[in-house]
This record gives sequence, structure tokens and C-alpha cells, in this order.
Amino acid sequence: MTAIVRVFSAGSLRHAFPVIIDAFTAATGIRISLSLGPAGLLRERIEAGEEFDLFASANMAHPRRLVEIGMAEQVICFARNRLCVIARADLGLTTKNFVDVLADPGVKIGTSTPGDDPGGDYAFEVFDRIETQHRGLGSALKRRAHQLVGGRNSQPAPGGTAALIRDREADLMMSYFSNARLLISETTLSLVEIPPLFAPKIEYGLALRRNASDQARLLMEFMLGKSGQTALREAGFTLP
Repeated sequence: MTAIVRVFSAGSLRHAFPVIIDAFTAATGIRISLSLGPAGLLRERIEAGEEFDLFASANMAHPRRLVEIGMAEQVICFARNRLCVIARADLGLTTKNFVDVLADPGVKIGTSTPGDDPGGDYAFEVFDRIETQHRGLGSALKRRAHQLVGGRNSQPAPGGTAALIRDREADLMMSYFSNARLLISETTLSLVEIPPLFAPKIEYGLALRRNASDQARLLMEFMLGKSGQTALREAGFTLP
């Protein structure tokens, strides 16, 4: 029986990976086991001894850590994303008034959880970039941010970002574009681009387990090839 290739993947790839896996299995007959979650927590599970063959992270730092400690052979940037904001439509947020709206202490800012999830790290990088232009504001935004998702202690959010905003847990949420684009038709919400000056560079890293099987190497090649890259692009990612 063909061994199963064990994939640990950032949760933001949940709309891309099933398509990639279906196409790969149809072409090769190789079966895939997919575990989705915040990349920081997945890395911790790998370091604690859980078996994996391929690790797809929403940043480069977590897979590079596995290379540093000898658990992975290499890291390749296989996709890019960008951070944007999902906000209540009646908040009136735009790219132009971005800083002014965030500076309002009455506005509830939602993020993912730094450390556990790269999405939270990227959101806090936005605040750091704001700090360089508006002294004291970036630090205040970090203190005000509600870390609502992506953490080891985060409460389940069955309705996702839209539900958190509708329930007034947040007035706006920092979000990956690949996820936010699915809410474009929601009339009560608006999708707003972050000003380029404050936008972080988001690269997704793919790490192959040290001494990985030929099947795992085939999957990595498939993801970097035309079929895998097309699936990622159709899921809202850009190519490296």
C-alpha cells in the first residue's frame, strides 16, 4: 500500500489545498493527509515530535526554524498573499482614511494571534510601520487590538470574520486577501486595501522533511508546478 504523505498547512490555504490534493492524487494515486491550523502552532507540534512530510506555512520563519534544527531540508517560497481589512460598511473605512479610523479609540480592531499565527504577526507589523510615521500610535493599536482568532486559547468562531464583525466583537478585522475576497458580496461589509506604506510583505514557505520520501518530493514539485500554482492563483494568492 502506498504511504500517505502527511501535510501540515496554514489554515489560510484551506481553499487551495483540497484542490491541489485532489489533482495530485488523481494524477499519481498518492494519498495525502492534511492538517490545517495556525502555522506557529503547527510548527510547535512538529518540534514536539508529530510526524510530517511537508509543512506549508504562511510565513518563511516557521519552516526556516525547522531547517535550523535539522528537521527539514529546505524552504521554498511557493506563494504570496497580502493583508487587507474587512470592516463594517457603515464604518466608512477607506485606504485614504485608514490611519485616522484606526486611531479612533472607539473602533474595535480585531486581529489573529501573534506568535501562534503569522496572520497576527503581519497585523502587528502593520502597527509597527504605523509607529514609524505616527509616534505612539502603533503601540496604542497593539494594546487595543483584540486577538480573536488563530491562538491556542482562541474561542471557536463558526461564522468566521463576518460573524465576529456582525456580533460586534470587532468593527474591523485584519485579514489575508485570499480569505477576505470571499466576502466581497457581503453588503454589510467592506474590503479595504492597506496603504502600501504600511503593508507587510507576505511570503508562504514550503518545507520538506529531512530525508523525505519520493512521494513527498513529488507533491512539493506538483505544488511548484503549473497545476499547483494555478490552484493557488485561483484561490486568491499571487505567485512567487
